[in-house]
Amino acid sequence: MADSQLKQCQWNIRSSQYLGEISALCFLHLPSHLSSFPFLLAGTGSQVLLYDLESSMMIKSFQVFEGIRVHGLICSLLDNTTLGCKVVVCGEKRVKLFNLTFELSSKSNTQSEFCVDLCLLHSLPRFTHWVLDALFLKDHCLAIGCSDNSVHVWDMLKSSLVLQVPSPDRCLLYSMRLWGDNLEALRIASGTIYNEIIVWKVICQHDSPTSTSSVKGCMNLSSSNSNFAKCYDQQYKAVHICRLVGHEGSIFRIVWSSNGAKLVSVSDDRSARIWTIHDHDDRREIVGPVLFGHSARIWDCCISDHLIVTAGEDCTCRVWGLDGKQLWVIKEHIGRGIWRCLYDPNSSLLVTAGFDSAIKVHRLHTSVCKTLDLEGDADSEDIIEGAQISITCIPNSMEHAGLMDSKSEYVRSLYFKCEDTIYVATNHGYLYHALLSETGDVKWTELVRVNGEVPIVCMDLLSASLSRNHCGIDDWVAVGDGKGNMTVVGISGNPSSPKVAFTFAWPAGAERQLLGTYWCKSLGSRYVFTTDPRGVLKLWRLYDPSISVCQDSQRISLIAEFPSSFGIRIMCLDASFEEEVLVCGDLRGNLILFPLSKDLLLCTAATSGVKISPLSYFKGAHGISTVSNISVSRLRHGQVEIRTTGADGCICYLEYDKDQESFEFIGMKQLKELSLIESVSADFKSADDLANRNYAAGFASTDFIIWNLLTEAKVLQIPCGGWRRPHSYYLGDVPEMRNCFAYVKDEIIYIHRHWLPGGCKTKFPRNLHLQFHGREMHSLCFVSENSQVQGNEEENLVDKSSWIATGCEDGTVRLTRFAPEMENWSASKLLGEHVGGSAVRSICFVSKTHIIPSDVSSTPGLEKGQNDTSDGKQNPCLLVSVGAKRVLTTWLLRNRSLDEEEEIYPEQKLNRCETGCKPTVKQCSSMSFRWLSTNMPIRSPSMEGREKTMSATNKISSLDSDAKTGSTLIEKEGTKSKTCLVNKYEDDWRYLAVTAFLVKCAGSRLTVCFVVVACSDATLTLQALVLPHRLWFDVAILASMPSPVLALQHAVVPFCNLTQISSTYLVITGATDGSIAFWDITESVETFVQRVSSLNIEKFIDCQKRPRTGRGSQGGRQWRSLNSSMSKRRLGGDSVTRKAGDVDNSNSNITPDTSSELNDLQKRSKNCSQAEHDTVLEPETSRTDSLTEICEIQPIHVMNNVHQSGVNCLHVSGDFQGSENCYLLNIVSGGDDQAVHCLQLKLTLSSTELDAKVVTSETIRSTIQSESIENIVDCSNKNQGPNHIRFLNQYRIPSAHSSAIKDGTWVFSTGLDQRIRCWLVGEHGELTEHALLIISVPEPEALDARACGRNRYQIAVSGRGMQMVEFFLP
Repeated sequence: MADSQLKQCQWNIRSSQYLGEISALCFLHLPSHLSSFPFLLAGTGSQVLLYDLESSMMIKSFQVFEGIRVHGLICSLLDNTTLGCKVVVCGEKRVKLFNLTFELSSKSNTQSEFCVDLCLLHSLPRFTHWVLDALFLKDHCLAIGCSDNSVHVWDMLKSSLVLQVPSPDRCLLYSMRLWGDNLEALRIASGTIYNEIIVWKVICQHDSPTSTSSVKGCMNLSSSNSNFAKCYDQQYKAVHICRLVGHEGSIFRIVWSSNGAKLVSVSDDRSARIWTIHDHDDRREIVGPVLFGHSARIWDCCISDHLIVTAGEDCTCRVWGLDGKQLWVIKEHIGRGIWRCLYDPNSSLLVTAGFDSAIKVHRLHTSVCKTLDLEGDADSEDIIEGAQISITCIPNSMEHAGLMDSKSEYVRSLYFKCEDTIYVATNHGYLYHALLSETGDVKWTELVRVNGEVPIVCMDLLSASLSRNHCGIDDWVAVGDGKGNMTVVGISGNPSSPKVAFTFAWPAGAERQLLGTYWCKSLGSRYVFTTDPRGVLKLWRLYDPSISVCQDSQRISLIAEFPSSFGIRIMCLDASFEEEVLVCGDLRGNLILFPLSKDLLLCTAATSGVKISPLSYFKGAHGISTVSNISVSRLRHGQVEIRTTGADGCICYLEYDKDQESFEFIGMKQLKELSLIESVSADFKSADDLANRNYAAGFASTDFIIWNLLTEAKVLQIPCGGWRRPHSYYLGDVPEMRNCFAYVKDEIIYIHRHWLPGGCKTKFPRNLHLQFHGREMHSLCFVSENSQVQGNEEENLVDKSSWIATGCEDGTVRLTRFAPEMENWSASKLLGEHVGGSAVRSICFVSKTHIIPSDVSSTPGLEKGQNDTSDGKQNPCLLVSVGAKRVLTTWLLRNRSLDEEEEIYPEQKLNRCETGCKPTVKQCSSMSFRWLSTNMPIRSPSMEGREKTMSATNKISSLDSDAKTGSTLIEKEGTKSKTCLVNKYEDDWRYLAVTAFLVKCAGSRLTVCFVVVACSDATLTLQALVLPHRLWFDVAILASMPSPVLALQHAVVPFCNLTQISSTYLVITGATDGSIAFWDITESVETFVQRVSSLNIEKFIDCQKRPRTGRGSQGGRQWRSLNSSMSKRRLGGDSVTRKAGDVDNSNSNITPDTSSELNDLQKRSKNCSQAEHDTVLEPETSRTDSLTEICEIQPIHVMNNVHQSGVNCLHVSGDFQGSENCYLLNIVSGGDDQAVHCLQLKLTLSSTELDAKVVTSETIRSTIQSESIENIVDCSNKNQGPNHIRFLNQYRIPSAHSSAIKDGTWVFSTGLDQRIRCWLVGEHGELTEHALLIISVPEPEALDARACGRNRYQIAVSGRGMQMVEFFLP
């Protein structure tokens, strides 16, 4: 569409739901026959959301303000005849009164559907101070409390302000709360800035017309509005009741009890106080208990007849008794804390909401207010409705009286089969079957006793539901004893009368050397594993028990032995029969991968225990913490995904590719609420999708916890003394409703069973609103696998949903999905966290790969018939994030097409017994991105480097027209250092901006991601990430600007001449001094790509590691570089796999003449994931910095004073002009001076159309002063011939906004005034405003836009929250 037509069209702009902090909560009670739970009103941004708590669904959202945050919601009583109520919405200094009506549209036996409408009744005039509270009074009046310690009364019938009463103590307030149902009973509690509470009331004085009355100031408010009436003839005044002193900080929230006799206040001093108020002749106040427990400021509180709830900045919500005793702690929010809490005593529902946008609903019960002292521990409380708690002992201990001694029998191991069956093993060698009844009684059955009456040290269970070849056996139980003997017991029959079908035993190891036995669900009941302290794993084949043999030893055969490379005890394992791999995890966080061939398993010939060496291993997958669980899932033929959990509180994802012989770390999720994760399981909807497992079970200190990974809510918490005690658990299809846990203390078995009927639909806790970042966001970008849809193209169906990547102050990177059909955010995934939680300052997405021509015949590693797409893989799509501590993290988009459903080994369909459900056959991972690499500097800049940086800065001022790429070599000191890692980062520099692009040499398998980063020390560096080997290189240093760079963009300009197609690579920077600089990095990029493509770089050792978390994963040791002294100890004996630390070459000079070194490396395994056991690697990467000369690049042009202050955003778009054989670039910048600057420039390959004049430095600087002068800048490249940049047009809007972006013919901008403005770009770069919209995002910092169809754009804005805006032509 032509520009003239666009100007005449009427464009529409609309906003979607705001995703940010929840600032107000209010219950709305419907008649019990319509809903058993109240409805919930929640204020977020400028919107009010209405939720049905029974169905956990949002009914509707309402826009109530424009750019004003809702911070108060008050509802009147519901009129049962009309099903309507009045709602007061407070926002800053504004108050609006609405009528909320419900219309019952349809009703069934199970559900009622409502049609809801919110109608504006009154919009009160703007108050002079913030509104802190409002209260409905009788006679259709509304009391409003303001921050100047005054109360106003609004007559809803007359639509006028009729009363204003100031307190005699005139001061500013942080909080105020009103109580009463009429003006005479009105009580006001004001929390002042002086850390005290003033309690006062309003009384009518009949005989003192000259005394201070409410008329003062009323006329000032009513003078501007004709609807205002004069105040009542009666005079009112404020009367002081009492002053409450005791807090040592600002008072943020006050609540009254229902009868007005008590007050609860919360403060900046991290305490909550209970006050008793006497309002008669005795005006004394009584200070009740002081509630201490929060570790940060307390934001909100509420009180009922039995308990008090507080919520604070430490992200905890605490429930207290009226006596001050803490009953329960909820910690499920993230970020800056919980801002609002609300409790309904009728339904026992507790609602919490905070900065992270989540609304969590818990259900408290009467048991919360009571102390269940099952173990003599006051903290042992049952908080689950319907939970059954049983206490029992093993049969022999019931007969034993007195204290336990060395001869007493006690439990060594127990295992849940299902919700009512437990197998128990003891130190006397007994194996018991325990059947739990609904009444809590336990029926014990003695099954077997192992030979020699020795203690049982390990046990594992395989149920018939998890094995096809069960041979009529219901359960297979394997136990190992202290003498090294294994016993397998087959159990059949009715659960109430189990029978032993067979028992056979054999010696599996030396005395006290048998520490574990494991069934593998994918292999079935024919195979069992045993392990010893030295990490040797043995695989045994069990023959059909129905076959008659003379001795038990003839039923058993040792198939193979798997010695660990580390010699450490194996703790867990899993296998894939189809892919023939076995994965084991040990006591020190290592993973070992063994081959497990089908021929070995299915061979019937007798074997003598073949020793099988590892295929590969990954050292420190869980740091130095125990690996507790492993699950293997098949992705496609030759590829498996491995999910592990450990005692570092992390869930790790790894991938093994059999064809590439690669064992890579691809992702991690850290649960800060759990210190040990024992397993991750799924509900019945996502059975075997490893990344979509919904529930994690584990321990935090001495408590057993079940955690919902989707809602980020705690399902169950049971104090049990910790994971070292014998314990077991069983999860049903919905763990919130069906779970069992048993543990042993002393000689007593405590059994907690929570098993609700299948028809019950009540499920708590719940998350009503999408959980998001808990802090401010500094950057965002759209993510799409395909190239961006242009404004004149139709949108594909797959493009309707938009994915947005965001980086947050807390160091997290999230991927959030927006669904246009719902006009709402539908999902948000946490990709990961920067090292140490360092703040993410900038983020960018790279999807297009640029090809550099090359002579295919000179490229090594290419056989006949191969080309750049011979591997069949798509070009990579990367997400790059940078931030504090100079952390640079890359993420790789996972785009996998699954194989068709295949017939697999029957037992591979089976899941671990704790889940209680069967998985599906088709398996995949839903992780959108996988962690690729993290790059951090290895040491602080040297003084020599700083001197060169300063000298480069001085050169900027004397820049001339002949400035070209310099050849100054930066000498890098060796990276040998034995200092602590903390000393390496003693400086506090941070990355402020990043831009990246992908380049590939034609005919090469390698792809290079070039990353330009700007640091807060005013330096710019060009780095390269070589894929798929994840090797980092320093390519060049961009001469420093006088001021730090805040914004970075790049432009890849393609040109075609008679001989070849080439590209020019430009970098555009915006600095804090308002200048914009241009850099030509073409020579450095092409030289590096061609040189790295000519090497066998795949022979370099990849020393990439998992991301650091700080919780045992990488801590506890002094870290050294690869050049440090290495341990000489070999691991794994005759293992064919060697570690990365075996070769000390990561920082050596790598040139084409290093063939001997590469040949030596070729003899070593490519599967080296980690360093030697004693060796500490460089942080996160293996850097090889000396592949090429590190040169210094000078800018080709600098435009000073483009903005009066910092340039905080840049956007570049371009179009090739075929008729002129040139490329037209449009550059839009936004600055802190609230201005938008638009610049057009033309890049040409030939100089025939240009003046022959010589451009001097004075001519270049004149461009800054005059926009009418066309300047020509020479940026010649030796490989492409002369390139010239001609600056054409400049257009500046002095009072626009601080952030701007351009897409096609439109520029979108936003700023601190919370407005989005849409500008049409004219032929000569002039901007014409076409639309404006006020958004709900406070303090917007970042903006991005994309064309999603013909004349349709999506604009995403982030700051303290995020919001999507659609700009379209109807």
